[in-house]
Amino acid sequence: MEPMDEELYHERATDVDVQDEDGDQQMDEMPIRESQAKGNRKMTGANRVTKNKLTEEEKKRLMVEKKQKKEHEKLQKTMMKAEAAEMKKVQKEKQKWEKGKFALKSIVAQIDVKVVETGSIGGHLLSRLAEKGLTFRIKSNPVERSIVWSMNVPEHISEIGSEPDISYVSLVYEAEEFCNLVSSGSFLKHVQSIRSLYPSHTICYITNRLMACINKREQELYKGPTNDDCWMRPPVEEVLAKLSTHFDGVHSRLCVDEAEVAEHIVGLTCSLATCLYRKKLTKLSVNANGSNIPKGAIDKTLLKNNCWLKALMTIPKVQPRFAIAIWKKYPSMKSLLKVYMDPDKPVTFLVHEKEFLLKDLITEGLVADDRRLGEVCSKRVCRVLMAQSGNIKTDDVEDGADFFGNPSLAR
Repeated sequence: MEPMDEELYHERATDVDVQDEDGDQQMDEMPIRESQAKGNRKMTGANRVTKNKLTEEEKKRLMVEKKQKKEHEKLQKTMMKAEAAEMKKVQKEKQKWEKGKFALKSIVAQIDVKVVETGSIGGHLLSRLAEKGLTFRIKSNPVERSIVWSMNVPEHISEIGSEPDISYVSLVYEAEEFCNLVSSGSFLKHVQSIRSLYPSHTICYITNRLMACINKREQELYKGPTNDDCWMRPPVEEVLAKLSTHFDGVHSRLCVDEAEVAEHIVGLTCSLATCLYRKKLTKLSVNANGSNIPKGAIDKTLLKNNCWLKALMTIPKVQPRFAIAIWKKYPSMKSLLKVYMDPDKPVTFLVHEKEFLLKDLITEGLVADDRRLGEVCSKRVCRVLMAQSGNIKTDDVEDGADFFGNPSLAR
């Protein structure tokens, strides 16, 4: 064999040996790999089982959380509905309160103990208040024999709005006590002390059987001398007159007996409760309650709801049928004033022609007795509506005062 062939042989033999060794090594490593693969497969299966278990637990947990969330949302909605219903209820009660629906139930008359304990007024007063269902409290007021009023506002309403203030105080006196107060010369000082204590309140002195007591004492004194020879008639009329001339917001009420005193205080309590919620009148309000509408009016509803008709009826001697006749021709004050003050009218349209503008309007009577409005009513309406000064009386305006004094009104 040639040298090169021998070398090649040895190289190949060496390669075969190396391959055999590698094969033996691989054969030795195969069990290990197989065991590792089995272990990995076991681990993967365990992981899958654990993962599946976790997934099921998570699903259960998510379902529980979802259920709890729904219940929480449902509870919140229920609470919100309850709050909305409660708020709506409070708003309705507040609206009723603002309209004065609870006024009589909420007003409280705080009566001084001297009013109840002394004299014969207390029994009649408390009985009458109880009959009307009005609330009262007997306590020691800052001023003896006084009655003050307050409003017992519910808490849920007082939080929304302010508590109303009743600025009124009454002082109830028996005849003897009032006469002694006047005779001692301290009555006006007493009024001043009350005014200083209640500067913004209206004050009313209520007396029981005052004039009857004075007349009785005078008759006894006239019939013959008694042990009270030194008694002199107190200047009651004078001091009561000074209440109007020397004080603002101080009144008096002379009651003939205990029943009238009780009735006056009960009526006063009801009025003080309801007047807080009446619609406030403005300068433009014209007989808002329609009190000047006569019983035999043609259409009371129309007269009450139409401000122009009510304004016409406030003019003296303008009857409802006269006002309706004017309203049909001139449906608003502006339409009538536009004619009175039309600058395009000729010069011949003088004052007297303006005054007689409405005289031929036909009024409708109850028994088809149609008549003209007349010159007197037409003149009265014209002079009142065209008057320039608000300081003169209506009668003077009707007589022509202020109307002919301004030359510019001649046209």
